[in-house]
Amino acid sequence: MLLNDSGVRSLLLKELKSQYQNDPDTRIVNELGIQNGQSRIDVAVIKGIIHGFEIKSDYDTLDRLPRQMEYYNKLFQRMTIVSSRKYYKEICEMVPKWWGIKVISSDGTRLIEKRKGRKQTSQDKDVLLGLLWKKDLEDLIDVLGYPKSMKKLKKHQLLEIFSKEADVNIIQQHVYFSLKTRQNWR
Repeated sequence: MLLNDSGVRSLLLKELKSQYQNDPDTRIVNELGIQNGQSRIDVAVIKGIIHGFEIKSDYDTLDRLPRQMEYYNKLFQRMTIVSSRKYYKEICEMVPKWWGIKVISSDGTRLIEKRKGRKQTSQDKDVLLGLLWKKDLEDLIDVLGYPKSMKKLKKHQLLEIFSKEADVNIIQQHVYFSLKTRQNWR
């Protein structure tokens, strides 16, 4: 049975919602933009870490995957690719060993874990900061104890300051909190 992107997404979201439905500290986000929209992950799960899920359905190609991997490897602490069976061998060779791999069952009713992903610890501070909206950056000013007058600065100015001065662990915590509590995504 061939599934398109929305069919695979439906299977994945069903699985994730079942896993996290009773966890108020988890947020599942569809189509999370990265680097000002230069890339987009199909599904992100924000909990104590940020876990990305990229879908490659029967109707997709793997042409964009190398470019997507550049972004995903900088941001996500865990990464899982959810793929059509026809791409399994190619994907095993393409993606880093720390990525998890799930394939769609032959009857198209479930996802089968082929490789459990591992957590990576490094994250690019600028890519993390890029997930924040202006309001989130203003809140970070308060978290860091910077002068409130900095809130008048433009977004790009704040990003530059935080990129140079702020600790990546504090940024990480603030980004995760901001994403989990964000209203009005679209």
